Amino acid sequence: MIPAATSGDIISFRGTSSALSRSCDHPVKLLRRKALESLTARTARMIQSQIDEAGLGAGDRLGTLAELCDQFGVSRTVIREAIAALAADGILESRHGVGVFVAEDMAETSRRRDSAVLQTMSQFSGSFMDMLELRMAFEVHAAGLAAQRKSLAQEGAIWSAARDFEAAVAADRALDEKDFAFHQAIIQATNNTAFLEFFSLMGARILPTATLSRQEHPTLVTDAYIEHTVQEHRAICHEISGGNAESAREAMRAHLSRVHNRYRGLLFQGM
Repeated sequence: MIPAATSGDIISFRGTSSALSRSCDHPVKLLRRKALESLTARTARMIQSQIDEAGLGAGDRLGTLAELCDQFGVSRTVIREAIAALAADGILESRHGVGVFVAEDMAETSRRRDSAVLQTMSQFSGSFMDMLELRMAFEVHAAGLAAQRKSLAQEGAIWSAARDFEAAVAADRALDEKDFAFHQAIIQATNNTAFLEFFSLMGARILPTATLSRQEHPTLVTDAYIEHTVQEHRAICHEISGGNAESAREAMRAHLSRVHNRYRGLLFQGM
């Protein structure tokens, strides 16, 4: 026969239930806190990369909190914490009612670090064909990451760069610059600091200039080739906008495979 529960037993049971409930809630809150901390750290790295990539110096303005929220696609809480972390490191300073600025002590530290990294990267001895293979691996994966991670502002920047390239099809001198900007916008949408820094340092080597000139390379760069490039850019944009990582990678792979065939032709002709 099961003994009847006393009032003390009931109180004890309820206390245990409450404790169990708190115990179950704790891991969830911990995971949420860790996720917020991770997003804050990633946003801080993105801001740092933007400073480096744009060559911003002491006193340069990044924008208001609202502008930075839109740019990086995160909440005010995340932006505030990221800025606070960078301010604690002496990289940023926030001026009430004005915006966020690069701190006075930031410029020299950044120059010393970049100088050391550039010196190391300049010693890379890969051939032109080696660089083409490196670009394929790098940018194909970047397209997939961009499809998964881009913010609305970054998605808009990719489309804008694609339209700028299309608008410049009649101007040979502008095409290389517009093409570089298109690929750069995709790299920025990866929101991966290492990708951003690598492209900042090596972009000029993996995307050589003066290769889209119909005047200089009439047999390889034709009107039809440029139009095909426009269509490939659009295909990449559509897949990234749709969040289709694998399709975005395939679209970029198809684009770069044709680009690399052109580079091989240019190399054969002596550039």
